[in-house]
Amino acid sequence: MKNLLKLEQLAILIVTLIIYYKLDYSWFLFAILFLAPDIFMLGYLFGNKIGAISYNFIHNYFTTISLILIGYFLHIEWCLMIGLIFFAHIALDRFLGFGLKKYDGFKSTHLDNL
Repeated sequence: MKNLLKLEQLAILIVTLIIYYKLDYSWFLFAILFLAPDIFMLGYLFGNKIGAISYNFIHNYFTTISLILIGYFLHIEWCLMIGLIFFAHIALDRFLGFGLKKYDGFKSTHLDNL
């Protein structure tokens, strides 16, 4: 099951990169912004619960899909681009085994029991 989920995330990453390429967005900005979602780890400076909430806010597909849809339907190119970059970031995180964080610590994720 775990390997199937990893393959699924790899497929999501590849499709996202293809879409990004087809939209002819800047690969320079992609490289700069790809790790930007990890800034939300700074929430852990204020404790495990706040850290998990801040990290999970940007590391879930709902937030990034919302950015993508807002960008697409309202014709806000930068919003669509950032949504795709963050979407790719999440897919790579999941492929590498990094999941949404639980309140009991940074290393405790929703993927632990798979």
